[in-house]
Amino acid sequence: MNRTVVVGVDGSELAVDAARWAAAHARQHGFDLRLVRAYQLPASTPESDRRAMRSHVRRQLWDAARAAHAVAPEVPAEQRDVEGDPLAVLSRESESARTLVVGARGVGGFAALLVGSVSDSLARRAACPLVVVREVARSDDELRRVDRVRPVVVGIDGSPASEAALRFAFAEADAWSAPLVAVHTWNDYLESPGVPDWSEWHALETEEKEVLAERLAGWGAKYPDVKVSREVLHSSPAKAIVARSASTRLVVVGWSERVGLDRMLVPSTTRAVLHHAECPVAVIRSPEVSPVPGSR
Repeated sequence: MNRTVVVGVDGSELAVDAARWAAAHARQHGFDLRLVRAYQLPASTPESDRRAMRSHVRRQLWDAARAAHAVAPEVPAEQRDVEGDPLAVLSRESESARTLVVGARGVGGFAALLVGSVSDSLARRAACPLVVVREVARSDDELRRVDRVRPVVVGIDGSPASEAALRFAFAEADAWSAPLVAVHTWNDYLESPGVPDWSEWHALETEEKEVLAERLAGWGAKYPDVKVSREVLHSSPAKAIVARSASTRLVVVGWSERVGLDRMLVPSTTRAVLHHAECPVAVIRSPEVSPVPGSR
């Protein structure tokens, strides 16, 4: 079992926040930590400029490692600088990682090191759970206080990916002694015109509650110390999850849609949560879903 948390460092403040979050995550689960800084240079770049770049990215790695150490001094942080396309490098890293952690937004910065949406791209490429981090508490005391009070929220839709998401969410809630909120939404339209009959509405709601209960069956025995609450809402999944995110330590969503070369974005719900949630978001791929062909 892979036991390394990999952080993508890009010189942004959000990447430093990602290192802090990853350090706390690694400490709570007993994982190792690796900080990776990938960069690209034209083949014609003079050697003196290459040395300057290496020095620059190693300082950025050091800054991220220092921030991680402040949160979890007992977790050694390996630092790795790699010349290559950042998305390709992090995708390869994910193949041997337990979790891949990145900031919500990268920077162009020195030599335009990152281009485009890293979170969107890695959500369809990463071979392990991906956590996209926005600004988090800066001190160890703040992290412990916030993460133990705020719940983990997991979106459940009945797909194989939601089972994988449940596994990740329960493990995270258990590690932090945090409550878990399982959110299941339904947005069916009744065929009857006008105001829906109450009995029809009630029957649909009851059916959806049974779906959620079935998905949660057995997890309580595996994680008896995790306090679980259930929410069945008549709403779009993205809207319901984003609305909850402001008071949440982590949102966990699955991705099970098979995509081909003609469709290169993550499913709309996951993408909406990634872009609008006010807390870190974990995207969990279903084990049966392979990364997009040719993405590495």
